[in-house]
Amino acid sequence: MLMGKYPHSIDSKNRLIIPSKLKEQLGTNITIIKDAERCLCVYSEEEWANYTRKINELPKSQAREVARFLYSNAIEVQPDSQGRVLLPQDMVDYAGITKNVVTVGCGKYVEIWAEEKWNDLGLADEPENFAETLALLGL
Repeated sequence: MLMGKYPHSIDSKNRLIIPSKLKEQLGTNITIIKDAERCLCVYSEEEWANYTRKINELPKSQAREVARFLYSNAIEVQPDSQGRVLLPQDMVDYAGITKNVVTVGCGKYVEIWAEEKWNDLGLADEPENFAETLALLGL
């Protein structure tokens, strides 16, 4: 289970360290995509296969635009010996990353946020309707 919150920064070459606890669980081949919330999402090889299978099961007419955006903006990377991955400039720009980032484990995947955007989410406090959502799930 991918979890935790890790503050980091990218270097001048757009390399980001994947925290070792997350890197171990993600494996050697990871996929990074642009997410609809203007962050980056990181998937293990297995979870990426699960994610894309759902898209591929949709009728072509429904999945066409999503597939084009998703696959054209996805990269497969292998962290180097120091756990760093190179983020393309277009991904850095898309997520609004300038220097500091927050890497967040989200169960089956990881999110990479520009620190300012993460702080703007206000997740230091309990999310709205948190208790209600848990109750609906029977938790």
